[in-house]
Amino acid sequence: MHSQQQGWAEQQDALAEFGQFALSCIDLDLILQRACELVARGLQTPIAKIMQTIPESDELLIRAAVGLPRDIATTGVTKVPGGHGSAAGYTLVEGEPIVSHIPTETRFQVSEVVRRADVVVSANVVIGATGEAFGTLEVDSLAERTFTQADISFLQNYANLLAAALDRHKAHRERVANAEERSILLRELQHRTQNDLAIITSMLRMEARRAKRSETRRRLESVGHRVEALSLVYRRLYVTGVTDAVNLSAYLDELVKRRFLMHGLEHDDAVKLDLHLTPVEVDHSQAVAVGLIVNELVTNCLKYAFPLRQGTVTVTLERVEPGKARLTVADDGIGMPDDQVRGHGIGLELTPVLAKMASGDFTLEQRDAGTAGHLVFYIPDLRGGGSKPL
Repeated sequence: MHSQQQGWAEQQDALAEFGQFALSCIDLDLILQRACELVARGLQTPIAKIMQTIPESDELLIRAAVGLPRDIATTGVTKVPGGHGSAAGYTLVEGEPIVSHIPTETRFQVSEVVRRADVVVSANVVIGATGEAFGTLEVDSLAERTFTQADISFLQNYANLLAAALDRHKAHRERVANAEERSILLRELQHRTQNDLAIITSMLRMEARRAKRSETRRRLESVGHRVEALSLVYRRLYVTGVTDAVNLSAYLDELVKRRFLMHGLEHDDAVKLDLHLTPVEVDHSQAVAVGLIVNELVTNCLKYAFPLRQGTVTVTLERVEPGKARLTVADDGIGMPDDQVRGHGIGLELTPVLAKMASGDFTLEQRDAGTAGHLVFYIPDLRGGGSKPL
């Protein structure tokens, strides 16, 4: 009686241990191998194996096993006959647990693997629904033994738990495949969008060069700069393969330096660039909005603040409190014209709209020396999405 209770306890421990392992592991081969190890321990059998059905084949694959000598079978390679050609095949035909005394068996042919392993008694149960079975779970004894109804119930419960783990793994694979497909499609869209924006930028530059009126040329160039700011985001998304998180500091660093070069300013010019950018991750739409705001502010600084081409443009990105960041674009020049400060320029007219897109608030400050634009915005929590920043 004590031995029966001890055996029952070991079986329950094996079920519980496998359940915990299956929930924490996504490697199917490890799940199947661990299943064999624990079921062999629970039933105290020297051999346990999982026989997997092969689509459009009458054979079964020994997918995982413990206790089988390598000169008899290799997991993932060795196959046995299905149907009435093996105990596992017969179990799938009948759709119910099969216990077999191998030396006297007449219902089916004993497979070469079972015969060479000197199996005396085997027990098989179906893994999964009969019509869509994954295969069978088999335990083999090398000595005379009676598999009790309790033993078979344990084996079937174990197979049911294994079937649930297989369903979970299949669903995980499908989710990964769907995510990869969506990622590929999105990257293709990013690539096409990047190319389209590059074409638009080139066309705007061409039209700006052809424009006879300076005001028309200025507006076309301004629009071209905005399109370029958008294109830069898509280029970074495509190159890195990231689809939902942008390292805002790296993006702004490249954007501002490009804007200086577009205005003919190099590192050794009298108009200096001072960058203080703390790494902050935002989503794609926020990056676009913040980038357009920075593009307008830096462009205005370079156009209006330094008639003598002397001074400094400072761009600062910092965290001000948990979940919030502040962006500041400032110059120490003569400032902007009054009509620009009042928002008469199209860029600054758009800034409040862009600030809302960035989940923030924008203010413009007139200083004793120069002008400063401030954007305080919320930072999304992108850690749960598993994304890496650009």
